[in-house]
Amino acid sequence: MNYKENILNLFEQKQLVTVCAPMVRYSKLQFRTLVREYNCDLCYTPMIMADSFCRSGKARDNEFTTNLEDSPVIVQFAANTVHEFVGAAYMVSPYCNGVDLNCCCPQNWAKQLGIGCEMLNHPELISDLVRQCRNQVLKPFTVSVKLGVLKDDRLVHY
Repeated sequence: MNYKENILNLFEQKQLVTVCAPMVRYSKLQFRTLVREYNCDLCYTPMIMADSFCRSGKARDNEFTTNLEDSPVIVQFAANTVHEFVGAAYMVSPYCNGVDLNCCCPQNWAKQLGIGCEMLNHPELISDLVRQCRNQVLKPFTVSVKLGVLKDDRLVHY
């Protein structure tokens, strides 16, 4: 699979798709390369702050690296504005198969910034971020949302 292929084809072609989920400090290129040696079908990057990614070349160079064998790959971003999410997605779109909006990070610093699981309090904003990204980034390009599942029914109304 290359960066221009629709990632959904992977799920149509295989009965079982193995996925390496985004892990803090562990989902960088070197780890993705390792898990692909063990036949991992789809890899995610660690969560990247979309605002820093858009503003800083240094952040881009540090947070996202890839190579020709690193496909399919989904880049996970934390964002709470359309401009930041779509801008970051646009920048990585030539080098990945899609982006994922992280709406499940439970860390206090993320909640204080209004990202991660705090986004679940704003379902209209999540919808707008996804819709705008879908409309502005060339297809095929996957846009997904990572949601946390709670033990109670607080998410039922979403």
